[in-house]
Amino acid sequence: MIEMINKKENIFGDSIAFVENWDFSKANLSEENRIKAITQVASICYQSPNAIGSENLYNRLKAESIGLPSSSFEFVPVLLDMQNNRHSELLKFEFSSIKKFGEVVEERYYLTNYRAILFDYEKNKNGYSFDITKLYNTQTECEIIKKYFHIFLFKVDLPTRSQMVRHRVSWQELSRRYVSGKRVPFEFYYSQNLNDDETKKIVESCVNHYYKLLENGIKPQEARRVIPQMAYTQIWGAFYPSQLDNFFKLRCDVHAQLEIQQVALTMKELIEKQKEFS
Repeated sequence: MIEMINKKENIFGDSIAFVENWDFSKANLSEENRIKAITQVASICYQSPNAIGSENLYNRLKAESIGLPSSSFEFVPVLLDMQNNRHSELLKFEFSSIKKFGEVVEERYYLTNYRAILFDYEKNKNGYSFDITKLYNTQTECEIIKKYFHIFLFKVDLPTRSQMVRHRVSWQELSRRYVSGKRVPFEFYYSQNLNDDETKKIVESCVNHYYKLLENGIKPQEARRVIPQMAYTQIWGAFYPSQLDNFFKLRCDVHAQLEIQQVALTMKELIEKQKEFS
């Protein structure tokens, strides 16, 4: 139900960086699918693949931030049919998170996410005629979601990631606060102008110092400060249509930095492949 559609590797020419295109269109088909999608995204933060599908992790994430759900809940797309009385009921409030964090598609549908649903549910529990957290999409609605809601998993260097997260989309990243270099070793991107021996020695020295800090009792969340910016990270991104259009407009441009330009062009290529096989 939650699956990788296709992948392009070696996008920076070093056999490390990649972009994966994932299908989360059926994430709101059932509670089981919601749990699978949310834990799939969150597992990257802790690098715990065994946590995928875990109800314990799901429940912990549901109340992660002062009683509000984790940002991983934004990766569950919810399609509201404005011609459906129950669905339109969710859009009646003036200051609706559902309307704030979503957009209209095909004129009659509103594409939003499950985290926005939960936000509104907490604010207006008594304002609905039914339990909106039990609202699931049909197979037909999931097919519509598939056309408009795009999720990618990226492996890129930190400066490229920093440019990416300037875009206001949903993100979830590998946490070096929780995942030390001992468990998941650091990898580094050496661009054409920084692929010299001196730079590599400096990076090696920083990594060695990082491990010494850990041995001296410094926590990974503090020790990571000495790791150079050219370190790789992994990060999920979820895009609505307007967000994706804006990303491509800015990052496919020839004036964009080479690495993020390559990321954007790869995303575009993977979407075209997805359309071919749909």
